[in-house]
Amino acid sequence: MAAPADENAPEESRVDAPPEPAVTLETARLALRQLGPADAERLQAVFCAAEDHFLALTGAGPGADAAEREIAGCMATPGRTVALATLLDTGEDVGAVAWWEGNPEAEVALLGTLIVAPAHRGSGLAREALEGLEMWLRGRGIVRMRAGVLRRYRPANLFLQALGFTELSIREHTKLGIAGAGTALYEKPLGGG
Repeated sequence: MAAPADENAPEESRVDAPPEPAVTLETARLALRQLGPADAERLQAVFCAAEDHFLALTGAGPGADAAEREIAGCMATPGRTVALATLLDTGEDVGAVAWWEGNPEAEVALLGTLIVAPAHRGSGLAREALEGLEMWLRGRGIVRMRAGVLRRYRPANLFLQALGFTELSIREHTKLGIAGAGTALYEKPLGGG
């Protein structure tokens, strides 16, 4: 077991656990790269391009600091990650994926965001990004993925179903402390190789 860090020690002599390496995944067409504070402008541009996503969920577009808040929340919460989806052939940022590994249980990941800019929708990029993430999570011992969406947001419900998610019972909502029937909770097993 490592000794605790001495806050008064010079930076180079502190005994801290090394940070977990940043997540970088590649699929056939995409690079998914974990974001840090320096990436807020790029994530904000994706959020603004996919303004319809925010309008459907909140009735307003993304706030001017939405990307900064998302990145800060991920950095402050163990297991929570946000990544840009960037086209490998052009370097264009076309979407974002956010997940929370180990939530609500150690072998489960919660999919928080899966958005693709409107100009690139319908080309299978969201499915490709999700499949790449699923493969990476399986390698880390995650066996199921969950997602929750507003029940009234029918396109998101249909989209999750098309991606292989199945709606869970209201009993599962209650176990997780999700009150009311306004949220639809979905789950997907992350099968073998």
